[in-house]
Amino acid sequence: MDANGTFFITREKHLDHMVRVVPFIVFCYAVQCYVIYSMNPGEFSTVGLSILGGFLGLMIAGFIAYDLKHKVELKVCELEITFFAFKKTIRYEDIWSIQIKDPDQNFSSLILTCQDTKHTIYFVDEGEKIKKWLEDKKQAELKNAA
Repeated sequence: MDANGTFFITREKHLDHMVRVVPFIVFCYAVQCYVIYSMNPGEFSTVGLSILGGFLGLMIAGFIAYDLKHKVELKVCELEITFFAFKKTIRYEDIWSIQIKDPDQNFSSLILTCQDTKHTIYFVDEGEKIKKWLEDKKQAELKNAA
């Protein structure tokens, strides 16, 4: 939390999970490549495996880009979501409900339901703590408005 009373939602547990899981996924892909290429060496298997490897790399890069570039800043009166050049602001009083997918996991997803939209924030560390903080902020904003 900084001097203005704001802080960011973190995704460090998801990044740690990626560091543990990605080498296993790449190893399994390498074994599959070896088996497929030894069964049917040729241009089709080489091109096909190269395309699948490219998509695997894009998937991993996408997860890492999301974890590093998708910022959720919890400010005094609002929630600010940025992803590269895109920016969205949600006032706490506009949030109708907050749900957590997989609350018992190391990281989970928060689902914020507003009047017209639904926002899902993936790979959130300490989801229960963030949900409670958001609910407290929402209640405080509603009391101030009344």
